[in-house]
Amino acid sequence: MTAAPDTDTTAADGRYTFDNATIDAARQVRLLAEILDGHSTDVLARAGVESGWRCLDLGTGAGSVARWLADQVSPAGRVVAIDADPRHVPTHELIDVRTGDVTTLDLGEGEYDLVHARLLLMHLPQREQVLRRAVAALKPGGVLVVSDWDCTHLDEMLLRGAAGLAEAFVTFQTALVGLAVDNGASASWAHRVPVAMRDAGLVDVEAEVHNRLWTGGEAGCLLHASNSRQMQAAVLARGVSVEQLATLRAAMEDPGTLAWSYPMVTSVGRRAED
Repeated sequence: MTAAPDTDTTAADGRYTFDNATIDAARQVRLLAEILDGHSTDVLARAGVESGWRCLDLGTGAGSVARWLADQVSPAGRVVAIDADPRHVPTHELIDVRTGDVTTLDLGEGEYDLVHARLLLMHLPQREQVLRRAVAALKPGGVLVVSDWDCTHLDEMLLRGAAGLAEAFVTFQTALVGLAVDNGASASWAHRVPVAMRDAGLVDVEAEVHNRLWTGGEAGCLLHASNSRQMQAAVLARGVSVEQLATLRAAMEDPGTLAWSYPMVTSVGRRAED
């Protein structure tokens, strides 16, 4: 079994692996929204988001969840969407877009009914500190929702593909996740979030794992091709060959390919009432 390397040390570089300014970044965040928004909005709906709530969306990406939240809290609520580079976030009268580093930005104290973070904390060496600050930003009774990918079983993702794809796929995924880990990410953090939430004082902590199978040409496969284009130089430097990248990209368009996403672990906890 191929397991990605992991780290939780604050000595890691801490650079976010992907760049919103790259040519393929807009497509990447749209694909992520297509893959994950159904799951995210289902969890958020069950969390009870309603009109008048004040919500914080950390690492907002394409802003699709922030937009959904804005529709739910309308007309009297508000959504604050924070990203280091929020260029892909659409304009909305109820969304306050802020540019900033969540590891240093003041999130406030007791301000929000909901704080949401998807595919953010796993990338940050300071993930537990940021989680605690997110907890502090909740009002009494407020809800924290954290979703991150489990990237520890990379050789279990590909179910079927053309000759040569299995090796190319695992080689690419191992290089990509290894690069993220070197930049401060954790491949296994998602499993530890419920414990971190409890340690931070949240109650009623629950967690679930979401995944689905994708066919070549669908968003879940196209994301891997997008990632390979954005990170081409970096993964080539880590031992992936040009031929393997070509095999991967062709297969992610091939309807004969079947691949699971990375499992998404979503944890939900509530700040106790005073």
